[in-house]
Amino acid sequence: MSSVLPDFEEFEGIDVFQKLPLFSALNYSETIRLGAIARTVRREAGSVLVSENALGEALYVIRSGRVRVLKGEGDSTIALGDMGPGELFGEMSLVDDLLTSASVVALEPVELFVLPRKDFDALLAGDPGLALKVYKSFSRALSDKLRQLHQKLVPGDSLAIEGA
Repeated sequence: MSSVLPDFEEFEGIDVFQKLPLFSALNYSETIRLGAIARTVRREAGSVLVSENALGEALYVIRSGRVRVLKGEGDSTIALGDMGPGELFGEMSLVDDLLTSASVVALEPVELFVLPRKDFDALLAGDPGLALKVYKSFSRALSDKLRQLHQKLVPGDSLAIEGA
């Protein structure tokens, strides 16, 4: 007789997924199912993880190491920012069919959890309740990014973009 409860077969890194605002509405069982489609990938410093103007294929969660987000090519390349453990990128590629807006390069050896778009779509297609939770979280994340961008573009502006 097994002492393991159903849905408690833990995948390595569940704590990382549970801490992500994008997946914070998921219960333990749903997080386990999400983790079941995740692959662990390791890349060396200097590796291009995502190329600008490519078809986005996955969401990436940084487990260890640091990456840099870059826009442009050659002498006109600008660094948009660095990210580290617990942060994610590529999330928009899970919800739209547009080309990626920036490149992401490993600054040091990195370990990533990768959620491939095809597997992600299949998981959500099979569970409308899970899909609703995830897409609601995506909407909140996008709304938060728009608010932050608005504050950067128009500091001190009292106009709210809520409801716009």
